[in-house]
Amino acid sequence: MTDILLKTSNLTVVYPTKRGAFKALDDISIEIETGKIVGLVGESGAGKSTVGRAVLDLIDAPGYIAEGEIDFQGESLIGKSNDFFTQIRGRKVGYVFQNPMTALDPVMTIGKQVLEAIYANTDLKGEQAYERALDLLTQTRIKDPKDVMEKYPHQMSGGMCQRVVFAIAISANPDLIIADEPTTALDVSVQRSVMDTLIDLCRQYKISVMLVTHDIGVISEYCDFVYVMRHGKHVEQGPTQEVINHPKQDYTRNLMAAVPRLSKRLDRFRVLETVTDAQSKAREVILRYFQESDFPDNDELLLQVDKASCIFNTKSGFFGPPKTTIGLDTVSFTQNRKEILGIVGESGSGKSTMGRAILGLQRLNSGSITYKGTSLTDNNGRAITKDIRLSMQCIFQDPFSSLNPRMTAGENVTFPIRTHKLLPDWLSAKELAENLMLSVGLEASAAYRYPQEFSGGQRQRIAIARAMAFRPEFIFCDEPTSALDVSVQAETLNLMKDLRDQYHLTLLFVSHDLAVVRQMCDRIIVMRNGAICEIANPDQIIENPSHDYTRSLIAAMPKLDLSA
Repeated sequence: MTDILLKTSNLTVVYPTKRGAFKALDDISIEIETGKIVGLVGESGAGKSTVGRAVLDLIDAPGYIAEGEIDFQGESLIGKSNDFFTQIRGRKVGYVFQNPMTALDPVMTIGKQVLEAIYANTDLKGEQAYERALDLLTQTRIKDPKDVMEKYPHQMSGGMCQRVVFAIAISANPDLIIADEPTTALDVSVQRSVMDTLIDLCRQYKISVMLVTHDIGVISEYCDFVYVMRHGKHVEQGPTQEVINHPKQDYTRNLMAAVPRLSKRLDRFRVLETVTDAQSKAREVILRYFQESDFPDNDELLLQVDKASCIFNTKSGFFGPPKTTIGLDTVSFTQNRKEILGIVGESGSGKSTMGRAILGLQRLNSGSITYKGTSLTDNNGRAITKDIRLSMQCIFQDPFSSLNPRMTAGENVTFPIRTHKLLPDWLSAKELAENLMLSVGLEASAAYRYPQEFSGGQRQRIAIARAMAFRPEFIFCDEPTSALDVSVQAETLNLMKDLRDQYHLTLLFVSHDLAVVRQMCDRIIVMRNGAICEIANPDQIIENPSHDYTRSLIAAMPKLDLSA
């Protein structure tokens, strides 16, 4: 007889809307055994995160559980009081939220937040609690844990913050951990070390894990059992390798086929579903919209970075000595028009800092950046013209904080270009917003919904649409697909390639997914500790890397052997 820790039966979650009741979950039944790692996989909006939230009574109002049952350790969770859930959250069930940047309190140091979890969920106090906090940070592969204890979330990368969230989740050795897209913000090496740590702890203490993710590679490597979800419904289930290698349903087979391959380079990404007529027409509208930009059709030099250096000085507490951190260490490279240049490396390697410096959001200590023949580092950026600023756009890493929650998705997309009076007479803001929504895989009606009504992956699509609305000549893409499922990732990246091929868009593409970078980029820069390890074409980087660090990144990639 198996020991069932968590069981949902015919679970249905409903959100009332002006357009009628929306079923986020429709008759979902899952089981998680003690000590097992169970994956929930599917596209954005499939309902994966809703399952985890329902378990801990975290469904956002006005959503509610309409039908079904949830049993945890043989006890029903339906109808329990808030005081009851307060006792099991953290102590019996740990939760790793999808977005580490908003999961942490921005006005509290990391140490205070980890200690707060220890005080609330264990009997440790004082020096014992402090040593436990240091041990937790060490277990999640955080360097200099004493120094990190004094830092605030904004002083650390997304990957570092995610590791802190992991430490908080395991602080009380709970019976179950619900991990909601835990590897979204992590590069491959950190992803492996953190996941290995989490799984080792779970195996050692027989902690069960509900792993919610769109990353099929992570599912393949770490899960004992997997449930495939789509549109709030259960599609297929079974032992992980059986489902991945011998899927029974067409949807599951197509989902596996859409996964980017590290083994070979393809011209186009495999699209999961047939593109609708409305989406095809929207893509044509967007391509015509870009046509008016009339970018030069040549391969001339567009961007030049010469010996760029950036140093951060931070204090170690109120009375501690200042600490110097190198953000960029004499980085030099060039990028031509129409080139898609990739940057890979661990969290803290300087990838995002490089992009922020190019966009004028981070001042350099030395070196220079030249764009279209204009220096971006003279006079602290005051000499940069409006046209240059508008021609450079960014897709930020965090889809939650990059959108204005008081504006609809359509207003988020069109407000900046209406402010700058860039909208052409032949296309209204309403029509542009709807077409941009369709072009990134959303419905046209999504333009009239607010950011909080979307999943993390759907919000990232809106952020991509906003960047494209400017008809930029250059886009810095900071992990643009990390929150996207494979089908939307494929369609979105194909659209970016089309814009590059037809209208000469230039992309600086930061990603921790080497398979995506190989398919997407013309050249790849590998960075570590603020410096460049090597620059080469994708085939050379993947098949014959010259640097040991690059080889370690490739070795850390989740192993997923798909012959389809």
